[in-house]
Amino acid sequence: MLFLALESATSHQSVAVFRDEQLLGSLDCESGQPLTPQLIPTIDRLLSSVSLHLSNLEGLVVSIGPGTFTGLRVGLATMTAFRMALQIPLVGVSTLEGLAWNHPVTDLPLLSTIGIRQGVVYWALFRWENQQMVCVKESQIGDIIDVCGALSEPTIVLGDGWMQNRTTLLSKGFSLLEAPSEVQWPSAKGTGMAGRVLLERGVLLPQGCTPQYIQPSYAEISKTKSVNPIK
Repeated sequence: MLFLALESATSHQSVAVFRDEQLLGSLDCESGQPLTPQLIPTIDRLLSSVSLHLSNLEGLVVSIGPGTFTGLRVGLATMTAFRMALQIPLVGVSTLEGLAWNHPVTDLPLLSTIGIRQGVVYWALFRWENQQMVCVKESQIGDIIDVCGALSEPTIVLGDGWMQNRTTLLSKGFSLLEAPSEVQWPSAKGTGMAGRVLLERGVLLPQGCTPQYIQPSYAEISKTKSVNPIK
């Protein structure tokens, strides 16, 4: 199956195209620039680089958070439009699981983290078993020091939740192993590998799915303040 994967949950956004388990190509979006105007041109360049067109695609994979409001909204809206136009399946992948798939097979557990604010993260724990990623602890919010302090064995850590709190965590003497820098951010490669499994199983994203945001939009915050003004 030829499928397109999109990871847009953090400031590091990328697209990738696969033929079954084979990664045909990937491109990073320009970090720090608005995603909306560059996403379609980036997808077009990616497909052209491997001599493909949108009409060749047979499936779609998109990250559904936790992540930023704007990134997830743009990503999901774009892939939903492709789904409707091309009439092909779309699956959604947890950003934390896609991040874990970045890491090569290892006997050690993998702690995926997405930062919310200083010291607080979304996290989930995964483990490779028989070449497949198994979720040991589901996605949840926690204090990163408490989470790492409760680990019962040496664990590989990934994600910006770890990177934002790296100095503090290292000073605690926890049994943590830092993942290589090239796999520390969510990527379309990891999201695509996780999504391939869902495409094969036919676990499609429900219509009207709401991504898991790490914080509400500025519009929602302003609306809340107008309804409940701070005195």
